Amino acid sequence: MTTQPDADLRTTLHRIADSTTPLPVDDGLWQRGRAARSRAQVLAVVAVLALVVSVGGVATLVATTDREARTASNEVVEGGAIPSRIEVPGDLSATTDLAVGRASVAFVDGASGAAIVVGATTGEYHRLTLPDAPEAGGPLALSPDGRTLAWANHRRIHTVDLRSGARSFSPHTDEPVTEVTDLAWVPSSQVLIWSGTDDQGAHIGGVVPVTGSGGEPLSPTSLRGIPSPSGDLVAVTSRGPTGPAARFLQRRGGPLERALPTDLYPGGATVRPLGWTAPTLVLAELYAPTGSYVEGRHLALFTSPDRPSSEWTYRIVMRDLADVADLSIAVDLVPDLDGTSSQRLTHDFTSPANQRDISWMIGLGVAAAIAVLLGLLRLWRRLA
Repeated sequence: MTTQPDADLRTTLHRIADSTTPLPVDDGLWQRGRAARSRAQVLAVVAVLALVVSVGGVATLVATTDREARTASNEVVEGGAIPSRIEVPGDLSATTDLAVGRASVAFVDGASGAAIVVGATTGEYHRLTLPDAPEAGGPLALSPDGRTLAWANHRRIHTVDLRSGARSFSPHTDEPVTEVTDLAWVPSSQVLIWSGTDDQGAHIGGVVPVTGSGGEPLSPTSLRGIPSPSGDLVAVTSRGPTGPAARFLQRRGGPLERALPTDLYPGGATVRPLGWTAPTLVLAELYAPTGSYVEGRHLALFTSPDRPSSEWTYRIVMRDLADVADLSIAVDLVPDLDGTSSQRLTHDFTSPANQRDISWMIGLGVAAAIAVLLGLLRLWRRLA
């Protein structure tokens, strides 16, 4: 509320001002005073702006860093998840302790030939020293549930429980096996499929143990790819040049194909199935040539060809895969699709190493603002 001045007092002041002779003021002094007042006003505005910019800059930094802290995903993920990126770790010490916990990813470092697994709940990379390690970097296979790692070296197939570190192996001394070349798990994570060559160079294969999920013997077609949960369909790798479709084999019937989206792969792509995330969904590693919408190595999730086109879906899960060998994914950790295109199928385990203690930055910002104000005050006095 504003109080109005007394009317009689105002009248009296006007009368005194009209009857008083003004004192003479030198024009130069008057101009200097006006200039000093203008400089003071400008400097005050500059000081306020400097203070706002300094504090505002720190506030922006605080907000940005706080946002990084809120969005950083280095927390332990309950149950586990697939990482949003797969990279080859740099200087990472090897460990002989294989009880590293449930894994989401396993692969062989092409440069060193070392086996690498990625923790499912923390995203931590582990370089494993495997007994009777596979020569030339493979084969290596992580079970769909991420709990068991398998590898082979010539006649022997090894498995290790990544939670307890317990190991076992199958020597296959009764098989004329010269080399085990491929390993794959069935969706139950209870049966391991192997294939290789005999002493005559012929392709052979088998299972460990002998029965598949449901207790039925696996058919010969199951030894050539990754069987679906029902065992009726097998996803197989597209060998040789890139093609326009993903290939499947029926347990009872001929081959099937699922055409790749031509807008994504106008020149086709090489498809290597990694596992079934659901009865009708396949996770695969693809390589697309230059000029494709998604170039190079990446992961994609798509519907099997035994479903009608109305149920068809195709999702790019991960781009820019590192150049690694024998990549395996714990497909059980891929979440069920919720029907929205914005659903995240992976988790960002990036460590917030770029986050900093900003208390010292706040202090420096305030000190800088005070220094600017003092400097402006001295300049004003000098100019005045």
